[in-house]
Amino acid sequence: MVERFNAVVKPDDKLWIAGDVVYNKAPEHLPEIALFNGKKTLFRGNHCRVFTDEQLKPYFDEIVPEGDGRILEINGLKCWVTHYPTQGRPDMFNLVGHIHSSWKYQLNMLNVGLDVHHFAPVNACDVPKHLENITRLYDRDVWVAYDDLNTRFRETRGAKSRYYKGSRND
Repeated sequence: MVERFNAVVKPDDKLWIAGDVVYNKAPEHLPEIALFNGKKTLFRGNHCRVFTDEQLKPYFDEIVPEGDGRILEINGLKCWVTHYPTQGRPDMFNLVGHIHSSWKYQLNMLNVGLDVHHFAPVNACDVPKHLENITRLYDRDVWVAYDDLNTRFRETRGAKSRYYKGSRND
């Protein structure tokens, strides 16, 4: 994974990590972050809770508090980067983590987790292409969760957010 990652990310590249950088039950892997290239900003996620900022500082140039986000502008496209999809913003395209391989796209979101991108980071230059896929290429079969056949199940299936108490759907 390090080889694949470093083939894409150079040592001085800016890297925004949407959380869960190390599984919380395997803290012994934290030092391995130093093997990955890039100037790293970590958006704390639920798997980051076991680490203090002091433990994380040697590996990251910036640490964003859990639930917070930042604006990233890519070729005029304003994006909001945050760990939790429920912390997304309706006025921007959202780049999120947290859900691992549960999904790659939502109507206004891209899961930037390595799990759904062949364990390679998403290049910022490719984000507009992902938005174009969502907007122009995918049809109602992709967005079937919003179809009438699923309407009555929206409030009865799926648990409320339980990881971040500041979530908008609590």
